[in-house]
Amino acid sequence: MAAGRELQAEDYLRENRIMELMNNLTSLLLYHRPERPREFLITQLEKLKLARLADEEYPCLFGESNVDAIFGILDPSGQGYVTGTQYTEALKTLGVDVSNLPAPREKITHEVFKHDMILHLKKSSATFKI
Repeated sequence: MAAGRELQAEDYLRENRIMELMNNLTSLLLYHRPERPREFLITQLEKLKLARLADEEYPCLFGESNVDAIFGILDPSGQGYVTGTQYTEALKTLGVDVSNLPAPREKITHEVFKHDMILHLKKSSATFKI
């Protein structure tokens, strides 16, 4: 009986993306280190709700400049591309679930990298049941 309730709890957490929500909120909290953490968390939850209702951007820890910096680290010689493996590892490092993504191309240009990273980061920041 206890195992059944545990499975129900796990299903509930997964279906409602509670762990993703908690991870995003914790990351934002630790990055910003606000004086009033409870108010900050309430504000972030309100932003998530507003973004969902108005189809706007979700609160996200990483922006375009961060993505550009990551690409620069992965392409120190300035070739203008990274490998598919580097691309996938960058997504994983940023907390994006890559299990359902198609295999990337062999070479990923800076423009494609930036577009895809921002898109996947926005999706992973939408931490509510879709």
